[in-house]
Amino acid sequence: MPSTPRTVLLPLALVLLASGCQGYKTRGACDNDVDRLQGAIRDTTIYLDALRPELRAGFAELHDCDRISEDCDAETWLLRAQNMQRAHQDVRTRFARSVELWSPDACVPHLQNYTLNPPDPATWRGYFFTLDETGDQIDELVDRFGRRAG
Repeated sequence: MPSTPRTVLLPLALVLLASGCQGYKTRGACDNDVDRLQGAIRDTTIYLDALRPELRAGFAELHDCDRISEDCDAETWLLRAQNMQRAHQDVRTRFARSVELWSPDACVPHLQNYTLNPPDPATWRGYFFTLDETGDQIDELVDRFGRRAG
């Protein structure tokens, strides 16, 4: 039985309509993405604030290790720095995942209606920079205490 244009076009139209609708997320999904990203920013801020004194203490201990007259507990600090390294990677991975799941292109209708309040991209990009910098500092502690402990 030959196909009529109507029987061919109807399934094609449904496919096109469905594919066009899949480009946008629901308001609830967009809200969840924004909440996840804001939560990741909050959690990362708390983590970084708690990490700063630990990094200062580690570099102060390195300074003491450089002085001959001071005792140096490099093995203990190496373990602490390695623990910092693992925790840092976990925080960075969770943060990156929340950014990855936020897709502003899929939430355009809600953004255009001002019904969402996502963080400015410059904000979360700045967190990546800070996480990279602190990761480098932790890596330096691991490296330098590793050379002293070995």
